[in-house]
Amino acid sequence: MPRIDWRGTFVVAVTPFSEDGQLDECGMRKLVELIVDEGADGIVVAGSTGEFYSLSEAESASLFRLTVEAARGRITVIAGTTAIGTRTAQSLTQAAKDAGCNGAMLLPPPFVIPTERELIRHVAAVAEVGLPLMLYNNPGRTGVNLDQGLLGRLVAIEGVVALKESARDVAQFAATLRAHRDRLAIFTGFESHVLPSISRGGVGVVAMAPNVMGSDAIALWRAAEGGDMARVSAVQERIDLLYAQMYSGRTNPYVVLKEAMRMLGRPGGHPRPPLMPMADDDRQGLTKALHDLHLLPLEAA
Repeated sequence: MPRIDWRGTFVVAVTPFSEDGQLDECGMRKLVELIVDEGADGIVVAGSTGEFYSLSEAESASLFRLTVEAARGRITVIAGTTAIGTRTAQSLTQAAKDAGCNGAMLLPPPFVIPTERELIRHVAAVAEVGLPLMLYNNPGRTGVNLDQGLLGRLVAIEGVVALKESARDVAQFAATLRAHRDRLAIFTGFESHVLPSISRGGVGVVAMAPNVMGSDAIALWRAAEGGDMARVSAVQERIDLLYAQMYSGRTNPYVVLKEAMRMLGRPGGHPRPPLMPMADDDRQGLTKALHDLHLLPLEAA
């Protein structure tokens, strides 16, 4: 089976909620249009950044449908269909297929920490739905590491076509690329790993920063592909500054992302409990960071 042709910058989108916690469908449509206009190659909805764990099955299905409708075939649409239970993951993946999504992104079941045998069966059962699967390796969130050995068994499952690698281990990432780049479309989940990825046969980045930085962050992968190291260095430095603010440890990074979008007038909406809005002290630091990124005049916030 030839490798799937997914490549470039796939933006993992936030899910806009209203202040009272309702799914903001209008805000989501605006966000999809913005991501398309700013040059993304794909969009991932209901991922970790999209607070998938707070969505009901009906809300996820609605999110899949409206994203496909808003994208109108202009970019690849990947649906996050991760769930603790296999039947729920299957149901979500079927909803994504029915909505017309191009693929589904799947973490190992969070909290469960399945054995290798259990994980293989879980992935195989979801793959039976018939929608191409992007596996998502994030051991910090799941307790399961898709190293090259385990991945070697998972790629044998028909329908597993891609990988989002977020293990933060460049050596493991390099080994995975060497072993599986001919079979899988391998994406890095960290903008900071773009250069190690692209030099070893990676095909793209599943990126959070474009939610805030728009086309500047989306351009990072293309600049790296084109060998424009001056552009790569300049964009990377700005993304690093944003990430430093997001992962400062005082506030959940997805809350920081949404607050930054709010400050910039982008349709990010509000976080949904258990996540809470930023405290005023933390908001001041974010304002300064956005000013340093040349995104926001200091007096504007």
